[in-house]
Amino acid sequence: MAQARVPTPVLLDGAQMTLTSLLAGTMGFLKQRNIPVGEWVSYIGQQFEDSWGGLEGEEVNRVLQHVVTLWARPMGAEVISSQSAPKKAEVSLTALPNKGLLEKFGTTPRGLLRGFGVTQRELAAIYGMFESPARAIGLKLTHRLTAGKQLLRLEPARGARRRQAGRRTRQA
Repeated sequence: MAQARVPTPVLLDGAQMTLTSLLAGTMGFLKQRNIPVGEWVSYIGQQFEDSWGGLEGEEVNRVLQHVVTLWARPMGAEVISSQSAPKKAEVSLTALPNKGLLEKFGTTPRGLLRGFGVTQRELAAIYGMFESPARAIGLKLTHRLTAGKQLLRLEPARGARRRQAGRRTRQA
């Protein structure tokens, strides 16, 4: 069978749909088995702690841009607005799952989430995975879903101690 050339935008849409389905599906699976989704999200974040070491000492805006570019956008979130000051950066994103993307696949956010037994608020909890890596580099990341928008805020953590290079701050 000859390989058909698939346009890059189609591949990207397919990847976002797959990621969205895997996230919602995993959360639904955990809920069905009475395993707290927050524990799973925290576990993911803890595994990423060391990968943020290269961002330590960077301006909060640069770190938040990293989160948005490499994590939130690939999950399907779109930037609505952003603002930054020397000690605080915020970005407002479209809520997950991405409505326009799902419509391309013949479904809606409500339909997809209902199929996996999760709510939009529960899916938004995935942003909690950035809390632990942010904390590891002396920052505090907060996330809030309101009125169909996801707000991410990053600022220096109060009383945060910077970790020593190559050493985790949590107990193994």
